[in-house]
Formats: sequence, structure tokens, C-alpha cells
Amino acid sequence: MKIRSKVSLWITCAGVLVSLIFSLIIFWEMVEQTHHQLDDELKETTRNIFKIVQQNETDGVKQASQASAVFLDSRRYWIRAWRDDTLIYTSKLAQIFDLPIDSDKKKDTVSLIIPREKIDLDQDRSNEVTFRIRSTKIPAHRAPPGYRIQVALPMEELDEEIVEVSLIIIFGLLFSTLLLFIISYFLAGRILEPVKQITNLAQEIDENDLTGRIPLGSSRDELYELSFALNQMLDRLQYSFNRQKEFIASAAHELNTPITNVRIFIEQGMHNPTLPEPFRDNLIRQHEILLRMGRLLHSLMVLSALEMKREIHPSNFDFKALIDSVIADFQPLFELKRIPLETQMPEHLSLYGDQEQLHRVVVNLIDNAIKYNEAAGEIKIELKKVKRNLFLKIANHSQSIPENDLKKVFDQFYRVEKSRSLEFGGCGLGLTIVREIINQHEGNVYMENESPGRVRVVVQLPDQQYFFPQPYSFGASLPIKS
Repeated sequence: MKIRSKVSLWITCAGVLVSLIFSLIIFWEMVEQTHHQLDDELKETTRNIFKIVQQNETDGVKQASQASAVFLDSRRYWIRAWRDDTLIYTSKLAQIFDLPIDSDKKKDTVSLIIPREKIDLDQDRSNEVTFRIRSTKIPAHRAPPGYRIQVALPMEELDEEIVEVSLIIIFGLLFSTLLLFIISYFLAGRILEPVKQITNLAQEIDENDLTGRIPLGSSRDELYELSFALNQMLDRLQYSFNRQKEFIASAAHELNTPITNVRIFIEQGMHNPTLPEPFRDNLIRQHEILLRMGRLLHSLMVLSALEMKREIHPSNFDFKALIDSVIADFQPLFELKRIPLETQMPEHLSLYGDQEQLHRVVVNLIDNAIKYNEAAGEIKIELKKVKRNLFLKIANHSQSIPENDLKKVFDQFYRVEKSRSLEFGGCGLGLTIVREIINQHEGNVYMENESPGRVRVVVQLPDQQYFFPQPYSFGASLPIKS
């Protein structure tokens, strides 16, 4: 899960938790306040009933009943009043049904099943009605001979309102959760936008180009410190890589002269008829080793020059004619090894790029195809243009390359089969040079198994006149927004 989603979820969960706690507190306070108001109303009703009873001591039951009926005519009260142990008043509701009242509780809430046919109290489908009850005992020393009054009021409308408020709170929480997640996801994206920019820039910076740097913001926050630390790391890496490339170039250059001198000396000994035949055979073997070392040093110097200078001089030229000239150079080798060659290329196909560097690419790829082509195997060269891209495909009959090795074949000194590479004098840098040149042309190169027993290398080159003027130095800087 991405950080943006995690931050959004954490903010949403925190917001929902706070909203839920707040809603529960408000809901609880609302219910309690409603019960308090209901209890106050019952308390006031009990006081009025008691006053009516006291004012009619002479003919208490009849006059109290009449007065109470007038006072409570518009309300649905359940009332029973006792003077001492004598029932002196019963309301109409109390005459219809009894309530299970606990005389020891001053306040209570009870539920009772009352059929709607008996009386309509806005019952629900189960005919259950909830009552809020208040029981009051007035001792004899306050009002002889003592009174006991029970008053109850149905709460169906109140319960329905509570249920309605509960549903509103639930749906409000669901809506607020969705809204909070959307807002937090948007805000998290805004907060992490600098991190995304750093990630994009870091992906553009690779081992071939460490010149790009992450822009530092004006506020010295954590992102500023992260960017500053990454830029320092890139400075150290660039310094180390440059020292490594300079060392390889210097070492190759310094070794080239002594190896050339030794090779000349051995060649002179090979042609000296006075030396013993076994000794001259040994010189021939050493000469082959020196030739292989010379090719390795030459490849190292070429690769170092490509990596350090990273400059090409593009021009318009016929890429198909270039391939034909390379094929003509290799024609004697095709005939010697009896390798059938099939080509599928248009008559003319222009390209804007460095002709000399791309000539090296074609030479290395065709040479590689010939070296590793199996006996009686065919080599196929295909060239075509798709929109603004040129595709060069060179296929030969060879053992399939394992999937794990397909991307590694372009690495320095990497060999799929070391024995065959040594047999053909390979040094493991030809495809690396090809990849470096293609990268400088903003193209792509990869190896694939076309079919069992057939390997193909694919080169994709964009028409560079749409991308850079002449001349152009790659890797000078990255297009970083400040």
C-alpha cells in the first residue's frame, strides 16, 4: 500500500473515531436531557395532582377526579393516586391496563405489549409501548394521612425520534467518512507531491548520468533535509564513478603501449627461422593472447570515451546504405562459413544520428551474430520504420538464452557461455558498447528468444532530428524543475 493511501486511511480513521466519540457523547446527552425533561414534566404533573387532591379533602375522590380530568384531558397520562392505602384516583389509561411498577424505584422505564385494538398509542409493529414512570410517596407528617402517586407517560414518539436521530448520525458518519477520505487523499497527495517529484528525478538519474540534482525548496523542512542528503550522496557517487572511469581509461592507455611493444617483439620472433619450432609455436599462442588483450584494451578505451565524453555529432545519412556497407565488409566471412543471409530492408531509410557510432553498433551486432551462429544456421537482418522510430532486428540460429540472462547480456564482461566466448575471442564489452551508443541516441536495445533455437537482438532508434540539434552532448544535465 502506498504512503498516500496509508496517510489517508490514518487521517480518516482518526477523524471517524473522533466524530464517533463526539456523536455518542452528543447522542447520550440528548437522550439524557430528553429523559430529564420528561421526568421534570412527570414531577410537575405529580405536584399538580397532589394539589388537586389536597384542595378537595371534603369530597376528595369525586372532585379530584373531575379536576384531574379537566387538567389532564389533553394528555395521555397513566395515573393512579392513593390516600394512605386507599385508591382515590385512576386515569382512563390506568383503567385500561396495568403497568409493572416497582414501588421501590422512584424513576423507571418499562415496556408493555398493548394491542392496538385496545388503544392506539402509536405502537410499533410488535405492539410494544415504552413508558416513563415516576412514583412519589408523600409521608404522613407532610400531608396526613400520607399519599402515593404514580404517573406514567408513553414514550413511543420520543423513541421514534431517538431512532430517527440514530439513523441520521449513522448515515452522517458514513457520509463524513467518505468525504473525509476524499479530502485526506487529496491533502496527502499535496503533501507528498515534493516526494513524488524527488522520486521522479531520482529515477531519471542512473549510473550513466549523475549530473542531475534534486531542487531544494525555500522552506528548510524535512523534505529539504532529504533532498540535501540525496544531492550529497549523488555528489559522492559521481565523484567515485568519474574516478573509476578515469582509472579505467588511464590504465587501458598505459597498458596499450607495452602490450604493443611485446606483440611486435613476439611477431619478430615468430618470423625468425633460427628459433626452434616448439618455441615459435609457443610464441604464436602468446601472440593470440596478446591480440585478445589488445582487443580488450581497445574496447575499454572506446567504452570509457563513450561514458566520459557522452558527445555525438549527428547528421542525416542513409542508414540502410550503412548496413549494406557493413554486410559487404563481412561478405567474405559469410561465404567462408557458408551462412545464408536474408535481408528485409527498404531501398532508402534516412536517419539523423552519429554515423560513425552507429556504424560501430551494426558491426558489433553482425559480428556477434556470425560468431555465435550455429552450423548451417541462417542470419536474418530486418530494418523498418514505425512512425518516428527505426527498428533494426538481427536474428541468428543459436541456443536459447535463459530468461534471467537476457537483460544481463549487455552488462560489462558478462558471458552466457564463457567457453564459447573465449573460443571466439570475445571480451564481453561489445554489447555494452552497443547499449551505450544506443542510449546516447535516446534509443533502446534488447535481446530476445525469437523461437526455440533462434535469438534476436532488437534496436529501436528514434528519428533524432525531432529531439536534439547538431551537435548534442548527452547527460550534461537533467531537465529539473526548480
